[in-house]
Parts: sequence; structure tokens; C-alpha cells
Amino acid sequence: MHLNLRCSLLKEYGWNVLSSGNGHEGILRFGQEVVDAVVVDLNDDGTEAALIVGELKRLRPEVPVIIVVTDGKALAQGATQQASAVVVKSQEALSLIDALKAVRTPH
Repeated sequence: MHLNLRCSLLKEYGWNVLSSGNGHEGILRFGQEVVDAVVVDLNDDGTEAALIVGELKRLRPEVPVIIVVTDGKALAQGATQQASAVVVKSQEALSLIDALKAVRTPH
């Protein structure tokens, strides 16, 4: 799901949505702004995302992180280990909201 579409979907369900163009920017915003949850889209094997999620969890371990993965994509070992939930892109429109509801209630 494209970032703008994902943000629109989340806003429609009452979530306050922030987005970032890259992991570094996301970590900086995460440290400065209040968020209910983080959604990380794995576009590669997840090596960089695992580092980003680790830093997010180090900063605020109570904030759930949901990782979105592509069907059948080979992931690096431990790429999703620290995730609160993992959602498959082909089912994202349905399961992302369910995963978010399971880990945190929006403001």
C-alpha cells in the first residue's frame, strides 16, 4: 500500500498519523512527537529496518511497532523479531487496522 493511501486509511480509523521519508527522519520525529504506534514498511530484506525498530524500542519500548512485509520476500534473520505485529502487504488493508487495534487504542 502506498504511504499516502496508508496514512489516509489510518486517519479514517481515528489514528493520528505522522510519516517520514526515511528511517533517520522517522527516529528523530519519534523522539520529538507523541505517537500511538509505528508502521515500518520493509522494502528490502529488513536489515536496516531491524536497526531502526531496535532504536525506536530503545527510545520508547512501550510504543508498538508494526512491520509490513511483502509476500514471499526473503528477510534477514531477526528482521521482524522486535515487532509488536507483522502484516503482509497483500492483506494490509484489512489486517493493518486489526493489528493496530490489537496493540494500542488510538487517541
